[in-house]
Amino acid sequence: GNTSLQELNLYKDNIGAEGARFLSEALRGNTSLKWLNLEGNAIGDEGVRFLSKNLRGNTTLQRLDLSFNNIGAEGARALSEGLRGNTSLQGLNLALNNIGAEGVCFLSENLRGNTSLQELSLYNNNIGVEGARALSEGLRGNTSLQRLNLQYSNL
Repeated sequence: GNTSLQELNLYKDNIGAEGARFLSEALRGNTSLKWLNLEGNAIGDEGVRFLSKNLRGNTTLQRLDLSFNNIGAEGARALSEGLRGNTSLQGLNLALNNIGAEGVCFLSENLRGNTSLQELSLYNNNIGVEGARALSEGLRGNTSLQRLNLQYSNL
């Protein structure tokens, strides 16, 4: 596989879930990618599931932008599982999706012990009070998060 690619910007390329599957396969075993921008690609929950399979063992990805991708609670669950134990991701952008309170509950489970994530954007995800409560619980033991965007989250 490729060992020199550090940034991949697929902003609004409309790759969809199938494109996410191919991308995931292409990035399997990659040890150099630090930034992946998939904003506005309509990958949905299915696409996140494909990507998450290869995130689990990744030790180099630092920034992941999955904003505006029609990701719901099931996608958030898959992402949460893929990031379990991850120690390299510093920035995660999930803005303009629809993960809701249920999705935030899944993500919050992994925030507690996370030591690398510094920025998290949940802008415009309709997480509501229940999601904010779950997020608060998840952040209780977190010492790395520095920026949290909850604008337009129906709090």
